[in-house]
Amino acid sequence: MITLMVLAISGAAFSSTVHELEGPARFCGYSPIIDLLPGEKVTTLEGGIHAGSFRWEGAFGSLNVAGIGWASRPPGRIVVAQSGARPARFAQRRVDDRYVVAVWNGANGAAYFSSPSPLTPQQISAIGRVTLFEEGQVPLGCDLRTAFSWD
Repeated sequence: MITLMVLAISGAAFSSTVHELEGPARFCGYSPIIDLLPGEKVTTLEGGIHAGSFRWEGAFGSLNVAGIGWASRPPGRIVVAQSGARPARFAQRRVDDRYVVAVWNGANGAAYFSSPSPLTPQQISAIGRVTLFEEGQVPLGCDLRTAFSWD
């Protein structure tokens, strides 16, 4: 069995399938890294060996996020090229009943941000603050993070 572990600022770990984490702090999901602003929060949803999902809420609204630490290139057209730590951002697409924007680090880290309505300029701007890490990497400066363990 795989357990989603949420590691809080204190370093204490606790098992969770759903838990809220609030900013300001650096949240390292699997694989998005988000510097949460005051009033922003993430709610962990599901986790697995190579991926995890959470809801990210703030002044921009709410986004469901699926992060993958061992991903391939997302489908679609790149609208913002990768530069340094900033991942490439893909054009918004409609997938089933949701609107999706993907980011990709050019290797194995990717994240998909989705909403039932087209993403707003504020949501796209928030996505622009996201960086990525991938399987085998240990991101630095994480105050809040998710990790996975075998039980």
